[in-house]
Amino acid sequence: MPTDDVNTDVVQDVSLATETASDSAVRFLRAMIFSGELGPGDRLPPERDLGARLGISRMTLRLALKALESTGYIVTTRGSHGGSRVADADSLIQCWNQWMRRHADELDDIFEFRRTVETRLAALAAQRRTDRDLESIERAVAEAGRPQEWSSRFRVDMDIHRSIARAARSPRLERAMLAARGDLFIPVDLARLEDRENQVHDTHAAIMAAIRAGDATAAAEEMGTHIELIRVLTHKALAAAGIPVPGR
Repeated sequence: MPTDDVNTDVVQDVSLATETASDSAVRFLRAMIFSGELGPGDRLPPERDLGARLGISRMTLRLALKALESTGYIVTTRGSHGGSRVADADSLIQCWNQWMRRHADELDDIFEFRRTVETRLAALAAQRRTDRDLESIERAVAEAGRPQEWSSRFRVDMDIHRSIARAARSPRLERAMLAARGDLFIPVDLARLEDRENQVHDTHAAIMAAIRAGDATAAAEEMGTHIELIRVLTHKALAAAGIPVPGR
């Protein structure tokens, strides 16, 4: 094979690898927004820190940031005081609508995966939790019961599920839980769709009570009830936005 052909193949391979790394960075950063780790107006970590965290070059990271900016998730300003921030709440609502229109057919699979993973995490947390774990879960659930903006609500919700996962002492299941939550943008107007004000909070409290009692079976059942509630509310949010769900 001629030397030039070999070099062309290498260049093509490098190009594909760069594109894959950029796509991976987009998914990672979008998951931070989906999960509530980053809320409206929050500043993204410095490019150097993000690049090191993701193991990618600054150029690759900038491609990912450009993609997120073009789809409305972030806003980037230039200059000495510039940088990237998560878009405002109204813009994220539009992002949610766009994402759901493309991925509505994946919802049932995502919720099935979440139910499988998180019910097991709740059961293990009931069996393995320490007093310190229980304090973390109770603190997060109490915080969720206080009135707050929707962006803060999702961050607190993540704190609840992360504290339960840590109490389960199963790093692989915890990573699976985080990955599943990163695939799903929770409805931004979910609170308005609840049949009563504290519906989601009540399910969190029931999970916590079962974990406190050391009842693995009840903890799994209560987590299943919680996941099903979120699924129902998500479908209600889709209907309110006029987004059809395949098979419904």
